[in-house]
Amino acid sequence: MIKLRRLFLLVFILDLAAFLFISSLPIHNSALYNSFASEDRSITSQAFIPMWLSIFPHNLLIATIEFIPIIGIFFFATSIYSTALVVAVEGAHDHTSGLVIAISLMMLPHFWLELPAYSVALSSGIYLLYYLIKGYPLKSYIKILYMYIFVVIELAIAGLIETSEIVLLKTKIHTAHFICGFQVYF
Repeated sequence: MIKLRRLFLLVFILDLAAFLFISSLPIHNSALYNSFASEDRSITSQAFIPMWLSIFPHNLLIATIEFIPIIGIFFFATSIYSTALVVAVEGAHDHTSGLVIAISLMMLPHFWLELPAYSVALSSGIYLLYYLIKGYPLKSYIKILYMYIFVVIELAIAGLIETSEIVLLKTKIHTAHFICGFQVYF
């Protein structure tokens, strides 16, 4: 069986490539855009803690499902597709490429915590399936438990950062521009 680290890197690269490819498609769907915009407003209009409590549990649910053998693979693919689809539709609505929006999202710190967390979840789910098929003893599953705990912590921090980014953008303090690792405020 391929090492977990290599499997993670493969899943991460495939996730990133699929996200960028699907986001770049010119998809016009005003009903989907309106639905997304409405959901977005219902979350971003909240105070900090309620907003974080909307973002973090949702992301954790996605990752938890991705840990489930076989089901996680299909859910992962669906999740990538639906996220990238929303980005593509938002790009078409704003008369720009969804790829520009995807790359803009990639400049935000929460992106680089969330995306790897989902890749860890799926990789661990694949490993869990391998352990089940090969009949590994119960103590072997501790690695999967550690990975789940890691994903929970990573998504909690990503949710805090994402919530902070939203609050900062709402208050007109923009911190989304990074030059050589330094934040530039304007």
